[in-house]
Amino acid sequence: MSSQSNSSGRLTDQDPVAAGAPFRFVVEEGKVHEFARATRSRCEEHLRPEDPLAPLTFLTASQLWMAPEHSAWHGVERDFRSVLHGEQEYVFHAGPLRAGDVLTARQFIERTYEKAGRRGGTMRFTDVVTRFWRAGEAEPAADMRTVTITVESTAGPAAAAPAAAPVAGDEPPLTVTDFVRYQGASGDFNPIHHDPGFARAAGYPGPFAVGMLAAGVAANRIAERAGTAAVRRLRIRFQSTAWPGDVLSYVVSEDGPTLSATVTRPDGSVHLTAVAERGAS
Repeated sequence: MSSQSNSSGRLTDQDPVAAGAPFRFVVEEGKVHEFARATRSRCEEHLRPEDPLAPLTFLTASQLWMAPEHSAWHGVERDFRSVLHGEQEYVFHAGPLRAGDVLTARQFIERTYEKAGRRGGTMRFTDVVTRFWRAGEAEPAADMRTVTITVESTAGPAAAAPAAAPVAGDEPPLTVTDFVRYQGASGDFNPIHHDPGFARAAGYPGPFAVGMLAAGVAANRIAERAGTAAVRRLRIRFQSTAWPGDVLSYVVSEDGPTLSATVTRPDGSVHLTAVAERGAS
């Protein structure tokens, strides 16, 4: 699923389905450090005591600044047992965010559409865009697009059991504590990632990893290679579920202005892929 854009390459908001009220988002130094540590950043620019740059996926934490009326989903009942995260995209029009930035943001549902599921039933896709401005609303500073997938069954999709014997990777094994730490840093409190009863009711063996946790780590590995201020677009696609005990492997490759990261699970399955584009030098 590729993002719609206009001739300038920016995400568009033509004919949005629904929109929330504007809200204020402050890039706070302490929150930047918390988010960087939750996503295992090794970038000095993310962790320096003064004037840190925000990690590439930090915009996700903007939901902590949102009241219900700011959400494009305001007034819509959602059963998170049947909601999947399909893709995530970030576009930075004016360079990276840094501690001290004060932004105005607005979230809108750009479009919804349906497809037949591989195992039968209907899958409903929703593209939600959150747009951020530093001053006024003439030129956006950044855009964040989230693609969610709602499946018909409230029992959720079939899920494989966790791998019994994880193989060596380049990161510590995932734990539920890691999931909770990321949820606190980002504001994503879906109980399916930390509540065993809720996860089992959704058809899973137990809590599983927040996809954006590994996505954040992958984005930080890309930033290490590209330079923390160089990336202007980052696209993430989720492909399989990661579980407590998994040791994920992160491989970053480079092809001119494009950098790619592939995150694999111990059984060799791809957890997610991320593609980043540098800005013009």
